Amino acid sequence: MTHNELNALAVKWLKRPSSGNGPGCQLALTEVGGLYGGERADAFGYRWGFDGGSVVVESKVSRSDFLADRAKPHRNGDKAGMGTYRYYICPEGLISLDDLPERWGLLWVNKRGHIKLKAGHVCAYLACGYRGHELAPFWQHPADQRFELDMLAHALVRFGDPEESKQLVRGAHRERSRLAAEVDRLNAEIKQYQLDRWKLHTYEMKYGELSRT
Repeated sequence: MTHNELNALAVKWLKRPSSGNGPGCQLALTEVGGLYGGERADAFGYRWGFDGGSVVVESKVSRSDFLADRAKPHRNGDKAGMGTYRYYICPEGLISLDDLPERWGLLWVNKRGHIKLKAGHVCAYLACGYRGHELAPFWQHPADQRFELDMLAHALVRFGDPEESKQLVRGAHRERSRLAAEVDRLNAEIKQYQLDRWKLHTYEMKYGELSRT
């Protein structure tokens, strides 16, 4: 399994609802950060609303990469980094629970590409349901929220002018609504034509029979 494949699986997992053993992030991106020469994240998700926060997932395909990652200051707690909650994702068995730094979660991926949740704040919700929010803080990190905001703004700008994109999307939605209304109108006309044709046919059959008699 490649690093990019793990990243793609991480993004899908970040968007999973709690009912699907996921954190329920409304937003998820791969390979973000690196501003000012700072931290980069393989996958980053954000959940707003109740019990919201950011979730970082680091993809590891080798033990050497994992061990090197643990030495980074924003990974070992010497420096605030991205992610209120943080996870590693790796092929099954590559990283064990004993290997994990404090308050890090773990996702295993088996040969069929299925994710197994091994540790992390999502486990609290699976174990305790709604009351899981009482245990979730034990998995939290002091996230660098200013860096996260800068990173999200930078990621947004990379896709073009946000306001222009918003207007284009709104225009597309309006056009879609207009076309849908036009299709509904045409379908109603077709049904009326079919009804009128049936009435005319019935009339011709009835009075045509009478004229012959």
